[in-house]
Amino acid sequence: MTARWLTDEGVRRLFRGRDAAGAGWLRLLWAALVFALVTAFLMPALVPARLQLQAGQVAPKDIWAPRTIVDRLRTEELREAARAAVPDFYRIDPAVWQRSKSSLAAIFETVRGLASADDPKSEKIRPLRELVGEELPDSVLLAVIGAQEEELAALEAGIRDVVDGQLRMGIKPEHVDTVRRQAATELGALDLDRNLRLFGAELARQLIEPNLFFDEVETRRKRQEAADQVEPVRIIQGQVVVRERDVITEHQVAILEDLGLLRTTPDYLIRVGVALLAAILLAGLAFYLKLFQPAVFASNRMVLLLAIILSGTVALCWMTESLSGYLVPVALGSMLATILLGAQLGVVLAAFLAVLAGLATGPDLGHLVVALAGGLTGVYSVASVAHRSDLMRSGVLISAANGATIFALALAGGRSFTELATWLDHLWGLGNGLLSAILTIGSLPFLENLFGIVTPLKLLELSNPNQPLLRRLLMEAPGTHHHSLMVANLAESATERVGGDALLARVGAYYHDVGKIKRPYFFADNQLFGDENPHDKLSPHLSALIITSHVRDGVELAEEHELPGTLVDFIRQHHGTTLVTYFFNRATENGRSEQVVEEDFRYDGPIPQSKETAIVMLADACEAAVRSLHRPNPGRIEAMVRKIIRERLDDGQLDRSDLTMRDLDTIAGEFTRLLTGIFHTRIQYPDGLGDLRKTKPAEETDAHGGGGR
Repeated sequence: MTARWLTDEGVRRLFRGRDAAGAGWLRLLWAALVFALVTAFLMPALVPARLQLQAGQVAPKDIWAPRTIVDRLRTEELREAARAAVPDFYRIDPAVWQRSKSSLAAIFETVRGLASADDPKSEKIRPLRELVGEELPDSVLLAVIGAQEEELAALEAGIRDVVDGQLRMGIKPEHVDTVRRQAATELGALDLDRNLRLFGAELARQLIEPNLFFDEVETRRKRQEAADQVEPVRIIQGQVVVRERDVITEHQVAILEDLGLLRTTPDYLIRVGVALLAAILLAGLAFYLKLFQPAVFASNRMVLLLAIILSGTVALCWMTESLSGYLVPVALGSMLATILLGAQLGVVLAAFLAVLAGLATGPDLGHLVVALAGGLTGVYSVASVAHRSDLMRSGVLISAANGATIFALALAGGRSFTELATWLDHLWGLGNGLLSAILTIGSLPFLENLFGIVTPLKLLELSNPNQPLLRRLLMEAPGTHHHSLMVANLAESATERVGGDALLARVGAYYHDVGKIKRPYFFADNQLFGDENPHDKLSPHLSALIITSHVRDGVELAEEHELPGTLVDFIRQHHGTTLVTYFFNRATENGRSEQVVEEDFRYDGPIPQSKETAIVMLADACEAAVRSLHRPNPGRIEAMVRKIIRERLDDGQLDRSDLTMRDLDTIAGEFTRLLTGIFHTRIQYPDGLGDLRKTKPAEETDAHGGGGR
């Protein structure tokens, strides 16, 4: 098997899915390669290079931050400063003031009661001393008890004002002695008897208590609020953390650790995580293919093609990402996928590659957005491309989309359009579109040829009349060439009406009868007026063999000229397994039907497997039959067209074509319209020159062509 792959044909067979065992093995190999490339593409961004550095060492080079992080130490320093700037919070206890006021009122009420009592002086002093303590001598207490009411009222008011004023301001425990001395000083200034002033000072000292207490919970809350208001200090992606030849500090070591740049612990788990992320992304793409693109998923050829597009694009993204994230050519993959595999898969691939580009270029989502915009523009611009030169137009559109997206991101980010960095981003975006277009133009023919895929561009090239096979058909079988052009017009118009690939049908019709080049004059469309019919001298079996062999001859010529397999299918299937009616009838005439095997007079097939090949079969038969009509008119043309379609349907030739009855009715109407315009009855001129074509009867045309149109 390995030796067979070394040949050009072996490579083509392998990539075109004709070597199932080799393609299956290669499918696994490409899956592993894509996984490895995607993982390697993501590794530098998600697993930065590690350094062996310590505080006190001299930095061997400038060290840049590969991503944006918070500077923990500096941020914590600022938050601690904010906490320290918040003073302790104290709360006044209102119960102290209430208790002091009640005690003051009770003492003076006792004094007034003792003043009016008839008890001896020694008995009067005892209740008052129980209230005020042992600090004051009896003379002071007796003076208070014997004082006039006006003096007592003044003393009480003075004590109340002093104590109330101090308590309202709040008294901390450590300041209580100072406040008591201050209160005594204030009471000593009252215009009262000395004994009354002494009593007031002692009473104020007793009534004044600490009422301003530290609130730990509220203090912690206020300090945390102040710390939370501090904006984190950030190390921005691309910022120089350590300058070359600087002595590394503990602070810088902490930053390098947070950036994951120091070899403190093995990074195996990180690498496993990146590989797992790559596997998840690829599994998501595989699930999409299985659910929404089952034909691609089931085809080794298509999976291998997608793997090559993916791996090639990822490899190029890997190489260009170091220059700028705006240069990664995501549009290359989306354009190739759209042209070769369809627009739907192109959109999905654009999104997939944009996510990879966003992950690989860091936390800046601008790169992802630009990659997605360029990729989707690439899909749109090549969805209906008609010429290879249109791919450069696609490159211009991608460049414009990239430039507009970068401009919008710059405005949204508050960047000035005059900044040099913004201009450089625009230049990278413009270069992205042109690079994607150039690479698409260069790689598309290689992939088309390697995988045998027929793109619209390839079809347009193959429809060029200067193609060697079409040139030979024109020169060696001009009647067949003209017939093929007529069939192509019919097939293209009808295919477009039923939603098929009209361009494919047209080009397939160009080549469907190339097998007649080998024996052109055995077919009616190449026999000149008055020529002797060579079938008149041959047996029906031999004539049928010659007629049917043009299919095999056409396949050989197509493979010799390396036509895509899709076009070879038109050659194989345009007659299906139909019967060569005229020669079969000749073989069975005169009662010899029991000696004739019908299979000997049928084409080898297979029957048409698609809408396009089935429509070319019908167009081929209808054009030949209507051409043989004598004095055709719209009614006779429509009857002939519907008769042929009905016969092909009844014969099972359309069973695998996916054509519905509605489609067949639409095709019949379109054929009738076009054939009526081509083969309408002409005016007979007096000199008989109105119709130079000597039309043969329908049965004669069938005999000479053997149904071999």
